[in-house]
Amino acid sequence: MAETDSRTSGIAERLIALFLCAGLTACGAYLVKASGEKAETLTSIHSLEEEKEQLSKEIDETLALVKETESKITEINSLDETIKAQRDEYYAACKALEDAVNAGTSDHKIAYLTFDDGPYVKTTGKYLDVLKEKDVLATFFQMGRTAEGHDELYHRVYEEGHTIANHTYSHTIRNGIYRNMDSFVNDVIKNREFIEEKLGYTTNILRFPGGSGTAVSRLGRGIKQKVNELGYGWVDWNSATGDGLELLSPAQYRDNVLKKTGNTKILVVLMHDYSANTLAALPEIIDGLRQQGYVLLPLFYDSCMINK
Repeated sequence: MAETDSRTSGIAERLIALFLCAGLTACGAYLVKASGEKAETLTSIHSLEEEKEQLSKEIDETLALVKETESKITEINSLDETIKAQRDEYYAACKALEDAVNAGTSDHKIAYLTFDDGPYVKTTGKYLDVLKEKDVLATFFQMGRTAEGHDELYHRVYEEGHTIANHTYSHTIRNGIYRNMDSFVNDVIKNREFIEEKLGYTTNILRFPGGSGTAVSRLGRGIKQKVNELGYGWVDWNSATGDGLELLSPAQYRDNVLKKTGNTKILVVLMHDYSANTLAALPEIIDGLRQQGYVLLPLFYDSCMINK
C-alpha cells in the first residue's frame, strides 16, 4: 500500500511539474509576445510622435508663410498708396510751377511732350528709352491694343511715371466714333475700362482723335460738355512735329517744334510714337527745348492746359 501511495505521489508530482513547466512555457511565450507587441507599440508611438513633430513643424512653416504673404500684400497695398501720394505731391509741385509761369514770377517755361495713338510694339519702347535717358516724363494718349507685346508697354509707360491718357479705344474717325454721341461715349468708356483693368489706373485726361475741332464739327459743341460729365478734362496742342500729317525728315520734325515755339510760356507738343523720324529727332527736341528754358513735364488733370 505504501508502495502504491509512493507511485501515486510521484505521478502527481510529475504531473504538477509538467503543468508548471507548460504554464511557465505558456507564460514565457505570452511574455515574449507581449514584449514584442510592447516594442512594436513603442516604435509606433515613437513614429507617431515624430510624425506629430513634423506636422507641427510644417504647420508652423505654413503659418509663417501665410503671415509673410499677408505682410507682402499689406506692403504692396501700402506701396500703391505711397506711389499715388508721391504722384499727387509731384503734380502739386507741377501746378505750383505752372501758376508761377503764368503769373510771370518764374523765369521758366513749360513744355508738355505728348504722344498719340500708341502703344506700338516696334517703336514705343524706344521712345521710352530716350525719355528715360533724358530724364523726361511725358504723356501718352493711348488706345486699346490687345496684340502680343502691348501689355508690357502699357505697364512700362505707367510704371516709369508717365501720364496715361484716353485717346478712345478704336480711334476710328471715319464712320466710327463720330457717327453719333453714343458711339463716341461708348468708345471712350471702353478704353477707360480697358486701361483700368490692365493697370488699376483711371484715366481723367482725354484727347479727341483729330482734335477738338474734328469732334465739334462731327458732333457739335455738346461733345466737350459730355466728356466733362464723364470725368475727363480734354486737351489739344499748340505745337507739333507734323508727323501725323506728312512724312518729313527728323531735322524737319525737330525744326517744326524748336523754330516755332514763339517763346510761348506753356507748350503742348503733339507727336506720335509710331514715327521713326520723330524718334530720331526726339533727343534734339528735348535738348533744344531745355536750351530755350523749358521744363519738360507730364500733363496732369489740374493743369491750366486741361479743359474742364
